[in-house]
Amino acid sequence: MGWDRNRVPVKLYVITACSRPENLRFLTPSLARAAQGHDVTWHLRFDAERIYVGGQALKNRMLDEITDGWVWILDDDTLVYPDLFARAADVTVRNWTVEAIVVSQKRADGGILLACRENVRVGQIDIGQVILHRDLIGDERIPLTYDGDGIFLEKVLAGANVVFVNDVLSLHNAL
Repeated sequence: MGWDRNRVPVKLYVITACSRPENLRFLTPSLARAAQGHDVTWHLRFDAERIYVGGQALKNRMLDEITDGWVWILDDDTLVYPDLFARAADVTVRNWTVEAIVVSQKRADGGILLACRENVRVGQIDIGQVILHRDLIGDERIPLTYDGDGIFLEKVLAGANVVFVNDVLSLHNAL
């Protein structure tokens, strides 16, 4: 089952800038379970130099490589619930004009980053909560700062057709 936008199957691209390769032994099976049955390509780059917090420069290079489909930016310490992609695919089938999907995310301390319009701001949203249609991203890139992910999301989600899914579908800072 592929993702559907205007009745045309498209890909989901997952991008990860990895500075902690030891996390891959948990992250890889987590992503594989969620991707099963979906057209998913994982772009993984190692951030050995750790020049910018969160690997923003590498994330931006990977965004430059992707020209279509859907994009999910997965940090190397975030785990995926098995039904994340199935739920997101269901949203796109029911709403062809959706440009982004925001899911709730459980934090390592047990708190919840709730999927709602009010939380689309720096410090209240994590990049791992959001799946974006590539057209929505355009030429926007993640600022090379600690809070760059949040700044990026505030810009691309402003005025976008976003579906908020209040189910917890990923684990923030889990590793």
